[in-house]
Formats: sequence, C-alpha cells, structure tokens
Amino acid sequence: MEIDWLSRQGNTRRNNNDAVAVGIRNNKLVIVIMDAAEKGTNPSAFSEHWVTILVHTFLDNPDLHSEPEATQRLKEKQNVLKKQNFRLEVASFCLAEISLNTLKGSIIWLGDCRIGTLTNQGTQWINKPHDVISQHKLMAIPNKLHNPHLLTRSLKARRFQKPDFLSFSLNPTDELHLSTDGYWREHLEDNIPLKNCEDDASRLIIRNIDHKSIKQANEAFNFILIT
Repeated sequence: MEIDWLSRQGNTRRNNNDAVAVGIRNNKLVIVIMDAAEKGTNPSAFSEHWVTILVHTFLDNPDLHSEPEATQRLKEKQNVLKKQNFRLEVASFCLAEISLNTLKGSIIWLGDCRIGTLTNQGTQWINKPHDVISQHKLMAIPNKLHNPHLLTRSLKARRFQKPDFLSFSLNPTDELHLSTDGYWREHLEDNIPLKNCEDDASRLIIRNIDHKSIKQANEAFNFILIT
C-alpha cells in the first residue's frame, strides 16, 4: 500500500489547519481527513486531535460499523469536545473505514471534505459536500447564491449534527483519493495553481490498497500514521 500525502498552507491562512490520520489494524483501514476553520482558539490542534481520536475509535472494532453504530460513536466523541478546549472550533471531516479482505467500506462525513477514486478522467467523487450550492443543485433551485460554499452541516463542539453515511466498494487497482475543499474545489475545479490557492489545500492518495505493507511517500507534521 502506497500512501501519498500533499498539504499546503493557503496564502490567506495564518496556519495550515488540515490534517489526516491513517490507521491499519486487523485487516482494516481507517482514514480521516479534516479541514478546520480559522475561527476558534486552536484549529490546527483540533484537526490533529479529531483525526487521531476517530482513527483509534474505529480501529477498535475489527468489523465495519453500521450507520447507527458509527453515528453513536461520533456523537460520543463530539460530546466531550467542549471539555477539551475546542468549544469554538468548526470543521469539515470525512472518515472512511475499509475491510482489506473484501475492499468494502463505508464513509461518514460532515462538511466539504470528499473521497473518490482516481481514473483516467480525473477523480470520481463518491460523496457530496454539505454546502449551499450542493443543496440547491439537489433541489434544482435556479436562483443565484450569495455564498454558494457556505457549509450547511459541520463538526462543532457546541451542537451535534448528524453526519451522512454511505457504503461503497473498491477494486484492487483503484486509487483512493481524499481531499479538503482547498484542493478539490480551488485547485482542481477552479484550476488555480497550488502556489496561488488562498485556502489550505490537501489531498491523500492511496495506491495498491490490497497490499498490507505500507510505503509512505512523504512525511509532514499534519500526517499521522496509526498501526
């Protein structure tokens, strides 16, 4: 399994608040990518804390979680955030747990982090972001939007919002791609060079997902590997 992580601080950001954690145990792969907003007291610490705690939580069970189980686990972890100095933080995250025996998996997400597979035609996204423009497209509302990228759901310590849940399956040759909105929207969709992106832009690519050994292409402060 080859893991390739790229993460760049946005030109208008004080810090890079993106983070990713990857965990492998008992033939199970868990990945969490997160993008914390600059509001709050310590968004970068919030990202690193949440991705780490979720990977440990979902690795504890060797089986894939059902939607009710996954939602309950998230609610339990979210409930203690206000006691951990993260009362004002807001973020998007996407979690994927995958059985390495069957390559079947599930996705749980809030906000606008995305997961997909890389093909010759680009990335085929599996989940849709929780933002105003996606909601309007879903409801076929034609009017112009003042803030199309405003989040309609997100991770907050003050109030639990129910995440979305999807099941999916992979082929052994698939390349898995997880991305924050600075990468998939600003860089890929708006075609802005990474060096000119205003938002933090991060993406994780996993190749040879059916191989159990790990080859890490690079190291970064906001990449966490858990085994």
